[in-house]
Amino acid sequence: MRDTTAYLALGSNEGDRAAQLQRALERLRAVPGVHDLRASAFRESAFVGDGPPQGPYLNGVARLRTTLPAHALLGVCQALEAEAGRKLPAPRHHPRPLDLDLLFYGDEEIDTRELTVPHPRWHQRPFVVEPLRELGADVEALPRWRRPLSFETAAEFAARCSTWHAGALVVGLVPTMGALHAGHASLLRRAREECDRVAATIFVNPLQFAPGEDFAAYPRTLAADLRLCAEAGVDAVFAPTVGAMYDPEFCSHVATGSAAETMEGAVRPGHFAGIATVVTRLLALARPTRAYFGEKDAQQLAVIRRLVQDVGFPTAVVPCAIVREPDGLALSSRNVYLGADDRRASTVLFRALASAQLAFRRGERDRDALLQRAHAVLATEPRAEVDYLELRREHDLRPLPAGAIDGGRMLVAARFRDGVRPVRLLDNLSLGAAGT
Repeated sequence: MRDTTAYLALGSNEGDRAAQLQRALERLRAVPGVHDLRASAFRESAFVGDGPPQGPYLNGVARLRTTLPAHALLGVCQALEAEAGRKLPAPRHHPRPLDLDLLFYGDEEIDTRELTVPHPRWHQRPFVVEPLRELGADVEALPRWRRPLSFETAAEFAARCSTWHAGALVVGLVPTMGALHAGHASLLRRAREECDRVAATIFVNPLQFAPGEDFAAYPRTLAADLRLCAEAGVDAVFAPTVGAMYDPEFCSHVATGSAAETMEGAVRPGHFAGIATVVTRLLALARPTRAYFGEKDAQQLAVIRRLVQDVGFPTAVVPCAIVREPDGLALSSRNVYLGADDRRASTVLFRALASAQLAFRRGERDRDALLQRAHAVLATEPRAEVDYLELRREHDLRPLPAGAIDGGRMLVAARFRDGVRPVRLLDNLSLGAAGT
């Protein structure tokens, strides 16, 4: 094994703190494969984190040379922590008699469930930066964990996801067409909460636009999108060109079934085949553990659920609730094109759906009566050109028979024409769930 320089952060805030740290250094010096160990002076610092109230830490940094692989050195550190009385796995941000973190291992970047190097937050902690300087490290030249990484080629993106999988990490994927807003941010935040690594894709997919639709005019705001992704804690963004996604010889398109034949499928023939094709490609590249989709595009969600089941992708499809403006309008990248009058009129979609939901909660169970109630609200707004209003079964959106129903999801699409450009808006609401 080659000889590598590594840096360890040391901390203790239980028991005899100085004795714990000194003992750890002595034990490290005795480990085969570790040599030339130097340690900084110890410094006291207040606890940093959101754990329970606890006393201050005594901190330091050790520089050493080692022939041990990084994960073997991590194993040594964990053994020393256990020897000092720390119970592993330990709750985050709780008091501990000994805490040893691998900050750097040569110039390597390591990204696994057990180990992340360089340490993601080392540069934010004075109790690490100051001891590093004391040991002669050029702090400005040391590598930092920069996120999100940005990829333009499919091969690079797939390679990064493969690295995560090799590290046994739970990978979350959030496919988008960009022009990100608070609705997208809610998907990204949920993925961040539930996954070890989060990838967002930003790609305006030409296959889902019919001739004459707004592919060229679809809003593209990559710089702002990358900032939002960084704020949401995204680890990687895949933002390919059309050529990077579909080479000139690309010819493998994914067919869709009955879930794609009505509503949006009838208004926009080929739309869902284009979505199924791009989603298949993204799932194949990323192989995510979980993929996050908004419920605003409810029919798209039903098509993707069917796709994942039929193809056998080992991915959990996670539906995420619609995010709305205070007046009820569902957030959409296309909302920016609404004129002032159309913006005021657009709330009729949510009001119509909410009227049917309220009637259902008050005991109305007849399918056609619920639809009539929503139609009556839509009819009050002449600016809304309604494409369809449907009441479908939850989850798979299959048609509901006439007569009494025990629930369902109502879906609407309408056009507004007096803004910067014509805008077509979608919305839906579950009869049985508040605000969804």
